[in-house]
Amino acid sequence: MLKKKLSIKGPVFIVIAAMLWALDGVFRRSLYSLSPLVIVFLEHAVGTLLIFPFLLRGWKEIRSLTKKELAVLGGISLLSSLLGTLWFTTALLKTNFIPFSVVFLLQKVQPVFVIFTAWLVLKERITKQYLLWAGMALVAAYFVTFPGGIVSFATGTGTLEAALYALAAAFAWGSSTVFSKIALETKSDTVVTGLRFFITSILAGAAVVVFGQSQVLSTVTLPQIGMFVVIALSTGMVALSLYYKGLAVTEAKVSTILELVFPVSAVLLDIIVYKSVLAPSQYLAAVVLLFAAFRLTKLREKGVVFTSKKIKGKGRGKKMGFPTINLAIPKMLSIEDGIYAVCVKIGSASYKGAMHFGPIPAFGETHKSLEVYLLDTKNLPNSKVVGKSIEVEVVRRIRPVMNFGSPVLLADQISLDVRHAEAILR
Repeated sequence: MLKKKLSIKGPVFIVIAAMLWALDGVFRRSLYSLSPLVIVFLEHAVGTLLIFPFLLRGWKEIRSLTKKELAVLGGISLLSSLLGTLWFTTALLKTNFIPFSVVFLLQKVQPVFVIFTAWLVLKERITKQYLLWAGMALVAAYFVTFPGGIVSFATGTGTLEAALYALAAAFAWGSSTVFSKIALETKSDTVVTGLRFFITSILAGAAVVVFGQSQVLSTVTLPQIGMFVVIALSTGMVALSLYYKGLAVTEAKVSTILELVFPVSAVLLDIIVYKSVLAPSQYLAAVVLLFAAFRLTKLREKGVVFTSKKIKGKGRGKKMGFPTINLAIPKMLSIEDGIYAVCVKIGSASYKGAMHFGPIPAFGETHKSLEVYLLDTKNLPNSKVVGKSIEVEVVRRIRPVMNFGSPVLLADQISLDVRHAEAILR
């Protein structure tokens, strides 16, 4: 089997984003006079303005958006950016912002929603080894958040209602991770970030008007506007962009555990900024959580490995700028149709590649084909390929086979697939 090390950059981007999110509470303290809805609107409106020049560069991707992709992005914006934030804030209000309450406890079930949805929708495999380290990380996150493991249930008559809002927020944030993963299959992280901020601005702006909070906008001060810019360039737009850059090449089930670095960063920030004293259990739990998260990034399931021979193709890949090696489909090959990051061995030489397996709807072909584009060489002479046994190790599925309507749009998508494969195999 070919030995290729998976990129650690994806998990690193997610961890950096989680660490930035820990700063959010510090920055938002100066915005206490504004309602949560107004904060959500202004945060996303400012972020949209700042990312707009980068969105223009991705105009080709935006123009090719399908109704399904728009629906997915709209769902992400509605669930995560708007409803999730409002539901969690409402839950905190119901318990008078009492720390270590049932609200924070239930927020910790968010990874459970992600793992289940990733298994159900994305078909990500949940192995015993994964459950071991993920379970350890979840338990550790609990003890990081709650000193001595003690949860405060003395939060008044609104506790039950607060718990329901907290669960709803956890579901909204958790499911949007999986929907974001789907969006990133066909669009770049910059475009997904920008469109999420743009759509949320529209939704939140409409909600501000509907709920009669328009007058609050006139009370916003210049220092508060400045703080929204700071948030956008750190814990808001920039953090989300980094998160999406990592999520694009990291499984959702792993991403959600890496996000648990957030409570570790938050309690460490309390020590530095607010001179808080942590319980011994929190220090120990933080170490355990970081170790479990590190072990998860090292997990790699044994990939499917098969051998094949080069067959004659139609030369369409070469015309689009992506010359592929067409392969005979092995009888025993049992993988889903899709685009994959692969490792290829031809003779004694090893290469990284992006592989297509399945029909090609853009050309009206319903029969399946198998072809590989080598990332680290533009083309190989036939003498190096013809008659040779070609070994392919399937590393990770990038996306399913989709109909992009035309060869031009397909070529644009192949460029994105190639970047994803490079990031996975780097």
